[in-house]
Amino acid sequence: MQVLTSSPQVTSQPAQTDTAASSATQTTATETTGTTAAPATAASEEKQVFSSRGEKFAQLNKEFDITGSDFKITNGFLSRLSELGLITESEASKLAGGLNSVTGSTDTVGGLKGAIDAISERVKDEDGVSGLLKLLENSKEILDNLDGSKSKTFPVDPATAAAELESFLKSDEADILTDKEKDSLKDVQTALTIADKLSPEQRTSAEVSKYMSILKQFG
Repeated sequence: MQVLTSSPQVTSQPAQTDTAASSATQTTATETTGTTAAPATAASEEKQVFSSRGEKFAQLNKEFDITGSDFKITNGFLSRLSELGLITESEASKLAGGLNSVTGSTDTVGGLKGAIDAISERVKDEDGVSGLLKLLENSKEILDNLDGSKSKTFPVDPATAAAELESFLKSDEADILTDKEKDSLKDVQTALTIADKLSPEQRTSAEVSKYMSILKQFG
């Protein structure tokens, strides 16, 4: 009688084991499904964040505070521009070559505007500097609106201003400047080039012609 009574108890244990195994399998499957779904969602969100040029600028400003006076152009910033497709890798490499070899960056925007003011004040009474003073004034206004967020227009096309500044620095007229002032204006030139890349407006045909003319003179 005891054998008959114990028989159902023995056979019921595997059934419980099977149920537990099935439950564990279902739990594992659920966890696996949840794990694989997360990266796909993250990828979709990242694609949506950077779906437009305006959103890329917003992300850049969030990461680097482009509109702040403490903003400076660094290797990291140039790499990010390249990652977002706003400049090519070749352009990023060329611009990086113009950064300070010690700091790996330009001076801050606030520092560059201060340098422009100081240079303008020092040379204003010299002969034949009206062109330089106008270029410095235009450059400072561009720095005030580096990413084009304050206005869609600049006092002069940033690319043209950068080319004009480069041509001045290569000319004999640049002898009026100290080495430190020249270094500051090279930083300004880099910043003007960046302003051109961030500009929301396309250049007019007249601006392109002027830009190309300057490049031919000092190419």
